[in-house]
Amino acid sequence: MQSGTIKHWNQDKGYGFIDVDDQSEDVFFHISSVQLSQPIHIGQQVYFNSTRNDKNQLRATEVSDPALSLEESTPSKGHNDKTNHLHTRQHTAKRSTYGQHKKSPLTSLISFIAIIAVAFYFFGDIKLALFEQGALTADITPSYSDSAQSAHTAITGDAQIDNTIALIQQGGPYPYPAKDGTTFYNREGRLPTQSSGYYREYTVPTPGVSHRGARRIVTGGNPPTVYYLTVDHYDSFRRLEVN
Repeated sequence: MQSGTIKHWNQDKGYGFIDVDDQSEDVFFHISSVQLSQPIHIGQQVYFNSTRNDKNQLRATEVSDPALSLEESTPSKGHNDKTNHLHTRQHTAKRSTYGQHKKSPLTSLISFIAIIAVAFYFFGDIKLALFEQGALTADITPSYSDSAQSAHTAITGDAQIDNTIALIQQGGPYPYPAKDGTTFYNREGRLPTQSSGYYREYTVPTPGVSHRGARRIVTGGNPPTVYYLTVDHYDSFRRLEVN
């Protein structure tokens, strides 16, 4: 910026001239370009920037106090501190950004592993929930055999006998479909005489035995109205009280 002294000032019209320190030509200025901390007066020292108009006349574009000009041209310590602090923050931010970019592959790998772990955990919980639900359903809704057995446990106290009675009442399924439900002919005559086809026999499984064993239940009637148990392969019978 140039320096000079105000040599003329027209308060009414708002313009004046500046006597420039290092040149003979005066510089015109208007109040619109003035940025002074004190009222304008003749002899006032100012700093300014100038340019020539279309008539080749020098015209001041900015007019300010020496103190303001010095403050603008020479930043204060506080300003320098702020600038340095800003530069430091920018440098730190750049380093941080560089560090983030530098670590991005590792970060991506960790994120990928975390996603996989969450997926396994989530789907594992679903699978476990479905399994538990299935197990609960199995517990709540047992098979025909289990429900039949539990419903008739009090008939004889023997689980296999009671289960066989339940299967007979519900129509199976039977452990030996080719044999169970076939006609018992009562050839030995140990049961009351009835017409052919009245009696039918069913296998009662024997624990620890891999074949049919010697235990049977013989029913009379269709549907059954009387039940007989033999544990010695038809040598003897015992009537069962079945409702």
